[in-house]
Amino acid sequence: MTYTVFITGATGYIGGEVLYQLLNNADGLNFEVTALVRTESKAANLIAKTGSRVKAVLGDLDDTELIKKYTEASDIIINTANVDHVPSAEALSEVLVASLKPKILIHTSGTSVLGDGIKAKKPPATKIYSDSNNIGELNSLPLAQPHRPVDAIVLDIHDKNPKIETIVIAPSTIYGISNGYDNLYSIQIPFLISASLKNKQAFTVYDGNYIWSRVHIKDLGDLYYLVLHKLIKKESLPVNREGYYFGSLTIQDAPNSAAPTEIEHTWKEISQTIGKKLYERKLVNSAEIVELQPQAIIELTGDDFAPAYWGTNSRSRGDNGKLIGWKPKYTSKQEFLDSIDDDIDHIIKNLKF
Repeated sequence: MTYTVFITGATGYIGGEVLYQLLNNADGLNFEVTALVRTESKAANLIAKTGSRVKAVLGDLDDTELIKKYTEASDIIINTANVDHVPSAEALSEVLVASLKPKILIHTSGTSVLGDGIKAKKPPATKIYSDSNNIGELNSLPLAQPHRPVDAIVLDIHDKNPKIETIVIAPSTIYGISNGYDNLYSIQIPFLISASLKNKQAFTVYDGNYIWSRVHIKDLGDLYYLVLHKLIKKESLPVNREGYYFGSLTIQDAPNSAAPTEIEHTWKEISQTIGKKLYERKLVNSAEIVELQPQAIIELTGDDFAPAYWGTNSRSRGDNGKLIGWKPKYTSKQEFLDSIDDDIDHIIKNLKF
């Protein structure tokens, strides 16, 4: 059987990996994929690199009528583009709520939704969220949290139309080189590298002692495909309001631990690693890091959200993924830190700083 798929963000970091998984699955499933692509050059590149196995439609998330058209025409909708774009989420919801046919929606969020705000002095973070054990809290997070307005729209869809199955996948810090077709690198750590080079010294937001979880891009792609496979095969798994999946490693935690575990990192640790590696390459004059205030970082980067990338706590556990058989292959803390060299190479080669 052939399943029609409409995907946004296919030329991006996450979307490219998800598309690769669709086109190279070992299950014998056939997907007829239409990708929303912003430019003719990106469309041509995507078509060429996938051997014309993908149909590219020119448009962006503001083209809501186009989004409605292809949502209505597809069995499966996978959104990996701007996770905070409310109008496109409302367009998806409008079509799906009115659909007379069963459909699947997999939406990408992010664990910034757990962020605890930026403050000069914060106590050690002890709150760790499980996508299984804390599902009630996740479903009632305030709309002021990052990503939450769109998450709320998605989570309402099944309540309004039981024919639609929804999944929300929220990655933590993603690292590694994607199997995708255009943008192969993450944002969070490469952006910090680029800003550190521009600053001529690595830095933290305030003291940088903020804890995040992590996931490798290829493991994350496996999670997307595993969820989709189980939905297609009508196997049992958490869906809809229970279908919230953190792209995060998981362990048996000691309760109320304020120290990062081996599956987490502090942003101070990442900045120290960046500073050391940049200094070894003679790209900065010191391996030491400097503490910056949020406004200075906004001025440095030109991005109002930049301090939230590196100045909040977001401790998450992908227990739902583990429950359905997700087995991440990239779990080494040292491999994670070593991958920063690849990000530095990418920044030096491709970006101005």
